[in-house]
Amino acid sequence: MRMGKKVGLVCLVAAVIGVGTIFVENKNSKENVYASSKSFETDLDFKNVDKEIVENSLWLYPDSELLNNSDEIVLLVNGKDNTGFGAWSWSYAAQLPKDGFVPATITLPSRNTTDLQYSGKFVAAAVWLLKDKYPDHKVSIVAHSMGNLATAWALHYRPTFMSKNVETYVALGAPFQGLPVIPDFIPLVPAIRQATRGSDFLARINSSAFPNGINYLSVISKNDELTTSDDVKSLATLPEGTEGETIIPQEFYNKPDSVISHVGEMADNGIYELAKAFLNDGSTQNVDLNAANEKYYPALEIEGLELTEKYGTKPAHAGDAPIESAEPKDSLDTVQ
Repeated sequence: MRMGKKVGLVCLVAAVIGVGTIFVENKNSKENVYASSKSFETDLDFKNVDKEIVENSLWLYPDSELLNNSDEIVLLVNGKDNTGFGAWSWSYAAQLPKDGFVPATITLPSRNTTDLQYSGKFVAAAVWLLKDKYPDHKVSIVAHSMGNLATAWALHYRPTFMSKNVETYVALGAPFQGLPVIPDFIPLVPAIRQATRGSDFLARINSSAFPNGINYLSVISKNDELTTSDDVKSLATLPEGTEGETIIPQEFYNKPDSVISHVGEMADNGIYELAKAFLNDGSTQNVDLNAANEKYYPALEIEGLELTEKYGTKPAHAGDAPIESAEPKDSLDTVQ
């Protein structure tokens, strides 16, 4: 851990199955999540976030013994066309408990296809709720794909709050600098328009560095289908001035022939070991360089990986909380 932080880590990785049980006492509350002085930035003019919807979108690993013995919570944030539980139940949420972390997921509105300005509020609100419920735990975030743009919104527009309450942020396959080309088969939903290179949304997110006080690591495969191998490192580069590092795992492990897909970034053992080491001490210096010799980490559920690669939001997401009817419509303030 970096100096100035208490020992311990709460990893916040954005994703989602409904979790009404961890916030039972507040179940009937509908006040704005940021109505509390704990937000530190209540003067900013943002659309309200319904606390009950966020609570019902948040899931925490149901192991009281692990929660009591660990002060490390990891919030997992899902990408486009996915839910928290659908993206992470077969991957990091299965492995992190074996390594002493308590995983949590947050399902973003409309499976992270709607306005990223709204989805970003869910990320910030999830951190707020976790810290409000578990003030002695630290929170870190692991996000994949478009989940990183929702997280970027929270870092850019809630910098004081996020810096105070987030320990570490690991970005997997993040399009921070914008998608260069949008294939014809991808619908131009609001989030995709905002993720396109040159959008106003990305211009604002990249107009200043992410806040200090957080450990930052961006990891992207050279085979990531979001762009070309020549452009891949630029795509995932953190906003200028951010004190962090961007790593291509094939270069880090000296495995140039290793093929890791965009979805595969959540399953690859070498990438997981990078994330785990960084969550532990904010550094990649202690990573086992033999980690890339194993394709998958032990707890990975291959069926979940295959379903996610093949079907996206369908079979892989069976069992999610039925919150779709409570999700918002596309907002009127979408950045074109």
